[in-house]
Amino acid sequence: TATVVTLITLSTILFGELVPKRIGQIYPETAARLTAPAMLTLSWMARPLVNALSWCTAAILRLMRIDLEKVRQVTEEEITASLVEGVDAGLIEHHEHQMVKNVFHLDERNLVSLMVPRTDIVWLDSAWTVQQAMSQIQGEAAHSWYPLCRNGLDEVVGVVSMASMLHHVNSDLPLETWATPAAFVPETLSGLDLLSQFRSPHTADKPQGQMHSTRMVLVVDEYGVVQGLVTPRDLLEAITGELVQTTSPQDVWAVQRTDGSWLLDGTMPVQELKSRLEIDTLPAEEKGIYNTLAGLIMLLAGDLPKEGEAVESMGWRFEVVDLDGRRIDKVLATLLPLRHQDEDPTG
Repeated sequence: TATVVTLITLSTILFGELVPKRIGQIYPETAARLTAPAMLTLSWMARPLVNALSWCTAAILRLMRIDLEKVRQVTEEEITASLVEGVDAGLIEHHEHQMVKNVFHLDERNLVSLMVPRTDIVWLDSAWTVQQAMSQIQGEAAHSWYPLCRNGLDEVVGVVSMASMLHHVNSDLPLETWATPAAFVPETLSGLDLLSQFRSPHTADKPQGQMHSTRMVLVVDEYGVVQGLVTPRDLLEAITGELVQTTSPQDVWAVQRTDGSWLLDGTMPVQELKSRLEIDTLPAEEKGIYNTLAGLIMLLAGDLPKEGEAVESMGWRFEVVDLDGRRIDKVLATLLPLRHQDEDPTG
């Protein structure tokens, strides 16, 4: 008897569950086309019974004072698990899975982790003419918009577009003549909050000129000091990963070398680092005390590292190969042998 029950159970699991499910994953269109008519007929015949059982279940749950709305909610973890199953089955591409994960994390990322830092902002003096501005930015990476300042980022008077400068290229008037109001946002906003502001229509408290300049917003701290800037492109990269410009191929976050090591930019966001190196968790990540690879290395080193100094963590060796002043510019990441990974105390 026990043998018969075991064989029946195995047969039910194999031929009633696992094998049909696997066939459906391998040949989804064919399986759907063959089974759809029978499933529709069965669904129509069983609908009264299903409705009756659903009504009884809901009534019992209400008597037990269970919130039915909570029962119907789908959690982020359930969606993530479904995506992982889709990737394993080959139905979803890895980069599609990564983009959906990045969308979920966008409301957890503050603007400090997305913005161009203050030290990298290219600004123009509001008193310059167009010709003077063009001579200053010649040979630099081209931008669509530039902040206009008086003697530095502590006094921003507006923003100006490259299109506007080209239109008035022969004018001797100062750039602030064609400036539009700058938009400022606090660094405490999340990426999702800023995305909502980019998408919001013009309102009384956001006049046309200010909304027009939100193609580039300036991020300020609690003291009103400009700490960086964010553009829609930065938000897009937070979802899709880095968008490499063909005009400057050397200016990228990560380049994989032939030996399997990675040459990384110190300003690389930690989310992008986890994606490229396939790292699940970073040290002290939940505390939010760093946002870039450079910040991670300083945390691991415990001080400002020098050129040639290296730290080991998460199965990787990170060596500082270039400094720009005190800023970590380039980092060489090398995968450690398995023996060293087992000895790594930080994981």
